[in-house]
Amino acid sequence: MVFLRKKMVMRGVQRPDGWYVKATPSGEPYPLDSRLGPLFKEAGVTTVNAALAYGTSMHGNKPCMATRQLLKRETSNVSGKTFEKLQLGDYKWKTYTEVQETAVAAGLGVRLQGVEPLDRVVLFAETRAEWLTAAIGCLQHRISVVTLYTTLTDEGVAHGIKETEVSLVFTSYDLLPRIIRILPECPKVKTVVVMEDQLEGIGNVDKVPAGVNFISFTDLTRRKPGFDNISTPVPQPDDTAIIMYTSGSTGTPKGVELSHTNILASVIAYSVQMNVGPGDRYLSFLPLAHIMELCSEIALISLGATILYSSPHTLTSTSPKVKKGCEGDAKIAKPTVMNSVPLVLDRIIKGVSKKVEEQGWLKSMIFNGTVRYKFWIEYIPFTSYVMDYLIFRRVQEELGGQLKRVVVGGAPLSPQTHDTMRAIFGVSIQVGYGSTETASCISGMDEDDVNTGHTGGPNLGVLMKLVDWEEGNYRVTDNPYPRGEIIVGGIVVGKGYFNLPEENKASFYEENGLKCFRTGDIGEIDHTGSLRIIDRKKDLVKLKHGEYVSLGNTESKLKTLSNVENICVFADSTRDKTVAVVVPSIDRLHTVAASVGLNDEGLTIEELCADERVKDAILKELQTHGKKCGLTRWEVPAAVTLTMEPWTPDTGLVTAAFKLRRKQLSNHYETTVSEMYSRLD
Repeated sequence: MVFLRKKMVMRGVQRPDGWYVKATPSGEPYPLDSRLGPLFKEAGVTTVNAALAYGTSMHGNKPCMATRQLLKRETSNVSGKTFEKLQLGDYKWKTYTEVQETAVAAGLGVRLQGVEPLDRVVLFAETRAEWLTAAIGCLQHRISVVTLYTTLTDEGVAHGIKETEVSLVFTSYDLLPRIIRILPECPKVKTVVVMEDQLEGIGNVDKVPAGVNFISFTDLTRRKPGFDNISTPVPQPDDTAIIMYTSGSTGTPKGVELSHTNILASVIAYSVQMNVGPGDRYLSFLPLAHIMELCSEIALISLGATILYSSPHTLTSTSPKVKKGCEGDAKIAKPTVMNSVPLVLDRIIKGVSKKVEEQGWLKSMIFNGTVRYKFWIEYIPFTSYVMDYLIFRRVQEELGGQLKRVVVGGAPLSPQTHDTMRAIFGVSIQVGYGSTETASCISGMDEDDVNTGHTGGPNLGVLMKLVDWEEGNYRVTDNPYPRGEIIVGGIVVGKGYFNLPEENKASFYEENGLKCFRTGDIGEIDHTGSLRIIDRKKDLVKLKHGEYVSLGNTESKLKTLSNVENICVFADSTRDKTVAVVVPSIDRLHTVAASVGLNDEGLTIEELCADERVKDAILKELQTHGKKCGLTRWEVPAAVTLTMEPWTPDTGLVTAAFKLRRKQLSNHYETTVSEMYSRLD
């Protein structure tokens, strides 16, 4: 068989002044007036709230947002822990016109509570239709929206509320007890708006502090006589639209101020990268308090797509809160596009692998072989369709069977996960790279890009370059490709950190009148102008004999081992080896135990994790896997500890985007790490 060599497609191009910009396939700078850009210009869209108005004018009676109906809730108590199972019905729609009307009412309702233009409100709720509707309603009145992750500690939530001095907080039925608990620390809060539970309403408000008014979102948006007496100000493009508090992966959450212009620049860039429109259905389950999710949804309502709201707890039929016999959200929603983070994809793949293994070694061998070679087999006409129908169709139906493209961000995606997900589900995987400080917008893969291990060229409107980082031995003169710290310039760069002047001086600066941001990430730009994230300043540790270890890079490669659910690698500059704490896959833990001759009948999971034979077996597998992935001997852990402690946003050990909170993990496992090094000594 003869394979034709494809012509090189450019993703980014370097200008004479050193900045990289998005390129056309032939290598010319990409035209700035593309996709939503000229449409917004013609319609006069200069603010986030105007994006919904534009979407409504174009798609008024089309479904805009959908929420799945909750029919029944069952709770059980096991070993002192409460577990919840939900019986769910169909999705219920709101048209673009209905969403716009609710947003207008929400803004007017907030004004009736005494909030004035240029004031701020807090949004502390899980992802749902009311979240985005409330935010847009407030922005219509020049009221800035402060977003807080639901996974922040009570201390972090109180910090955000107090620092921004808000008088009104939006929350939900599920989070209401937490708000009530911290209200005594937040004396300026006078109103709490509760987004209701479908069965329980707003919940119990008997223990609320005196002087605080609690109202439901439905009551807030119900039309009142006072609405007619409120004048609506004109929001300005440079107004602070969002103060988005980070997930706190490196300490106290910081509020990033983003203007309407910053966010709309990201929205336009998304429209260029993503081939979506009125026929698409988008499944939303990531936090709207995450900038990637927020910008994506604003772009989608501008493009006329339909957003169906979900949750990680009800995403698939095997999700923890889905009652047995009930279908997961994805199967009902049948999305064509969705956002994800690498950890969710890893879990989906491991879940699929487990089900296939249960069907016997022959089916498992055929399935795994097809996954491994599908990319090459696709060169034979029609084989991809045959394989999808015969082998992958049932698996694909778990995510609705109509998924076409997935945008991945929040953390590095391993090439193995990228290829496996693409093979099994037959979707385009587009990896993006951004930060809250740049409105989620730095670089992104194009839909036709089948390569892995990189994050594409610069997004539209983004200026990107590398600068030397001498301490890490990264230079723009390196061969074969330039390497260095990633600097971002242009209109996507935010206004700065709220009330943190010293942090602003360290991270933001101006160059020839251009606002720039130092990302702290180390990148490499190849001959096509594509960016590859190779390190992070805060993740790089210099070992005793001068070898550098990138903790994040090591973890992303070791995490692809099927026995590993999650892993955190620890390094000490006074030592010459690394160690790791591993959260193993429960199902595979039993297989490992059997492989070392351990009869695990009657043993608890914790006892299996503590067994030296099991630990040694997993350590050897990690070391072999690490070498196959190209890790050096000092990058591969020399000792491991196994734990079944949950690493979830609720425990504070990972962020809402499931990034490791390295400082918290270091504190939590300080004694464990010390004991591992002592054993090595």
